[in-house]
Amino acid sequence: MKLTVEVPYGDIDAMGHLNNVAYLRYLEWARQKYWLAMRDTDDFWQIDFVVARAEIDYRSSARMGEVLELEIHVSRMGNSSFDFAYRLSGADGRLVAEAKSTQVCYDWATRTSKPLSSERRAEIQRFEAQFLRR
Repeated sequence: MKLTVEVPYGDIDAMGHLNNVAYLRYLEWARQKYWLAMRDTDDFWQIDFVVARAEIDYRSSARMGEVLELEIHVSRMGNSSFDFAYRLSGADGRLVAEAKSTQVCYDWATRTSKPLSSERRAEIQRFEAQFLRR
């Protein structure tokens, strides 16, 4: 899935470039957009996972007003967790950052982790397939 985000003034640090903290917010936004689109809902309670790990490799600076392309896809599915891989690129095609996050499937009612069901795996695979055809 590809999204675009324009870097706002509030995400710029004293050095005049995109602050490292903002990248995590962009990844969170991308996860939300991906999961709600996949589930065909706007109900945030349908986001049935928690983030267990996030890592970012910063490759180049981004500046205020720059429009970034943010790609997100599921890169791994385990027993009760899965990974998202991300790629942020500038309009000029340069790589701004690469990232990965690990999510653990979560039952909000019991407040415990849960397995990644075969139904959810199939749902992810169907959703991912529509972007591979493009």
